[in-house]
Amino acid sequence: MPVSARRRRSGHPDHAPMRHTAAVDRYTSSERLAEQYSDSARLRIRQETHRRYSANSTSFVEWLVDLLELRPGMSVVDVGCGHGLYHPILRSRGARVIGLDRSMGMAREAAAGCMAVVGDAQALPLPDHGFDRVMCNHVLYHVPNQLLAMRELRRIARSEGRVVIATNGSQTNQRMYEVARLAARDIGRRDSFSRENPFRLEDVERVREIFPTAYVEVLRNEFVFPEPESALRYWRSMRDDPDLEAAMRRRIEAIIEEEGEFRVPLVSGCFVADV
Repeated sequence: MPVSARRRRSGHPDHAPMRHTAAVDRYTSSERLAEQYSDSARLRIRQETHRRYSANSTSFVEWLVDLLELRPGMSVVDVGCGHGLYHPILRSRGARVIGLDRSMGMAREAAAGCMAVVGDAQALPLPDHGFDRVMCNHVLYHVPNQLLAMRELRRIARSEGRVVIATNGSQTNQRMYEVARLAARDIGRRDSFSRENPFRLEDVERVREIFPTAYVEVLRNEFVFPEPESALRYWRSMRDDPDLEAAMRRRIEAIIEEEGEFRVPLVSGCFVADV
């Protein structure tokens, strides 16, 4: 069972959280996060889509774990661990894994493969300088105060340790959202599909405020969908909207008829920082 730890004060001065817009609030609202991550069902659909429909055969999980440069016996903290996607490969390389998530449901699922803790990335309930490697993957765009969260990642990393933070580039999934925008217009709706991701690979200068030596590694890919349903199942895991989905289906069918498949470019990667 996961450990529910009390909130720890970091002792660092707080930074102002990111500016709020409707798009940013969609990433960080408690209601939205509960809908998406109270358990792993929706997340697993997206992960399965990446496994089945990616053009690039390179596993993002293995690619990222390689960047950790693990040695047997090292301790790894996975902040925002979800159901523990990375944990089998971490354990196979001899790491001792601590998984932390704000969702009790996610931490409960992850507990099968790690020491699981429930906690907030902005106030990690973990000791100073206690861990060889720290990772935080596709999480910080859901955190209101990213600088504070990054201070916490740095605080818990040992001297000569490494922190790896994964996120997406600004162009990832843009074609899917363009189809959604056009479909919304088809049914007389206002375009409401801004992709203002509040933490992107392009935000390296923000990361360097906390990790001055951070550098960016990028893995390019694309979805290749042979028929509409596989793309729409992925979309449905993020938004439940039958009317919009029906209009998107027509758009995707037209693309497949013209191009033979529906390709959606993806740009993901991570910041790597030695501390």
